[in-house]
Amino acid sequence: MERKEIFIVVKKFSFISTFPPLTVITILLLMVDSPHAQSMEAFDSLEIGVQYVVNTNRNVFHDFWAPGRGIDAFIETPFYYGAVQAGLHAFPFYGQETSISDFQTVFVYLKWGLRWSLLNKLDWFNHISIGSSIMIFDKAQGYSRYENELGMGLDSGVSYPVYKNIAINFSGSYNVIFTHKQIKLAFLSAGMSYSLSTPGWLKAFLE
Repeated sequence: MERKEIFIVVKKFSFISTFPPLTVITILLLMVDSPHAQSMEAFDSLEIGVQYVVNTNRNVFHDFWAPGRGIDAFIETPFYYGAVQAGLHAFPFYGQETSISDFQTVFVYLKWGLRWSLLNKLDWFNHISIGSSIMIFDKAQGYSRYENELGMGLDSGVSYPVYKNIAINFSGSYNVIFTHKQIKLAFLSAGMSYSLSTPGWLKAFLE
């Protein structure tokens, strides 16, 4: 293989190498057919959820900032294949030294994914996300208080109905913020969601 061809191949897979092996497996799972993707009618229902979020990994970034506790809120609907989800993920980080500014991140995202039915009404879901990661610093020191960067992520989790249209959800995610030096963050989330039929006027608008 010539040097130019090698460069093209490396460039092609450099994005995938940004994610650890388990999240690459999540991408592969998204390519596998799902009964939910075939049985649900597009925009037929809505799932509204909120989750409590903790940051679980540690790297060089955490030498400068310590994670707090965050929240994730979303709304999901069946798409023509799979499901789409829109939401926001808000999370604080605190400077390890007084000279380092605390900041809040707000990741406004759009996800697409698939869902599989497991035993006893337990569902397993996988998503891939893309969005805008807005960083709001408490104080400016030679830079703007606001920074906006591209963010991408993968998540996998389970959902279980507990009462009528209410379900509990547990998931793990891996996000990358494409700053000059990439910020790589892993999260665990737990929360609840409520499902309902999409109002006719909204379904007509979405279609």
